[in-house]
Amino acid sequence: MVLLILKLLVVFIFLIMFIRRPNIVWGIGLLTVSSAVLLDTLLGTFNREALLADLGFFYFVISGMLFAGAAFWFWGLVRPLLPAANEPARQGSTPTPTIAPRLENPTLPPPRPEGHEDGFVAAGIDRQMLYDEIRSRFSEKDVRDLMFDLDINELDVIRPGQSMDELIIQVMDAADHDGHAGMVALAVERILTPPSPDLLPRLEKLTSNSPRTVLRHYLLAHYTMTELEAIATQLGIDWEQLEGGDKRDKVRELLLYLDRRNRIDDLLQVMRLSD
Repeated sequence: MVLLILKLLVVFIFLIMFIRRPNIVWGIGLLTVSSAVLLDTLLGTFNREALLADLGFFYFVISGMLFAGAAFWFWGLVRPLLPAANEPARQGSTPTPTIAPRLENPTLPPPRPEGHEDGFVAAGIDRQMLYDEIRSRFSEKDVRDLMFDLDINELDVIRPGQSMDELIIQVMDAADHDGHAGMVALAVERILTPPSPDLLPRLEKLTSNSPRTVLRHYLLAHYTMTELEAIATQLGIDWEQLEGGDKRDKVRELLLYLDRRNRIDDLLQVMRLSD
């Protein structure tokens, strides 16, 4: 009984970590420990030898998958720590302490490839200063809002076991690659100081071609969670299936869902009817 409680406790801990950090690393970890506990419980409940004989080769396949899942979870957990830990070994000498204050950060925007025309420089933006502002003032939700406003696909920039510093660099590089480097500073400012409802366009002026950041700010400023859920229901969308737990996440996921299906006009029509 004590052993069973300990197993369930481990599963519960992984579940809590996945809820706090819903990424692929903790998702694989939760799936792996849950499967391992279930398999061990089945083997302990029924005749172990007979069950192993029935499973045959599949037992080794399942064991291999569990081992691979555990290895993936462990690698994703420790990967952000490996570059700094292995740097002295690769260089074969003790690293020289950094003097310049800007190099105190563990991860900095890397220099662009030789011959690359830096969009931030062309727009008159200090790339390092903008990175520092995002890194010091943005939460994970803010970074996701920034990706949405810059029309950056999350799957293009989010990696397993990625740190916040690495994510910010990926977002800035993606904006530069898409030719939107000049828009990053303005998008950052709008997230830090959202426009007041009076400064947003009137509902009748909004169209499916309106900037997605304008639509996002309009929904946030003029609708409550209950009203947004009612709009989603009228559009035939299961509100509970949209990712996120707060208003910002729900609005972002609702707009992404509709944009992928070319249904922004349907949203505006429902908004005007309910206005």
